[in-house]
Amino acid sequence: MSAFGRAVGAALLGMAAAGCVLWRSGGPRAVPGTLMVNAPVDARWTETTREAAATPRQRQVLRGARPKTIVGEVVDVSCYLQLGKRGESHIPCGQQCIRHGQPIGVITDSGKLYLIIPEEHHPRRDGEIDIRERFAELVGKRINISGMATTYHASRALFVRSVPTER
Repeated sequence: MSAFGRAVGAALLGMAAAGCVLWRSGGPRAVPGTLMVNAPVDARWTETTREAAATPRQRQVLRGARPKTIVGEVVDVSCYLQLGKRGESHIPCGQQCIRHGQPIGVITDSGKLYLIIPEEHHPRRDGEIDIRERFAELVGKRINISGMATTYHASRALFVRSVPTER
């Protein structure tokens, strides 16, 4: 096998290990019992995020991200990681935790936890974007959400541009 073939194989293997999906025409499909989140078809980093990547290492981290759609249950990360809390019985507590600043996450059917973070760097940094109230309403519910997925030092995040709207 050529060096190019080995490099492509290694890249595909790495993407699969990171949970990335190769898209085919038609895009993601709806999963029954989930809420759909509209994401830009041409998902990529916004200008403010690219501008914030000031060093070669930071730009390398951005290049490692891929557009992705995940399906799973909205959780507050603090109670989930500390006590394993999730599901319908945890909705009131999870809503309070998210509203008071605890991180937002989605647990996929395979058990992977993704932090949900607004994608645009400068508005997020400057406090101009707040997704907490909308995600607090969705604690314990299954959603289908798209964004830029990244794994950095074993932590998974999905950077989103829009918040879920019920269908």
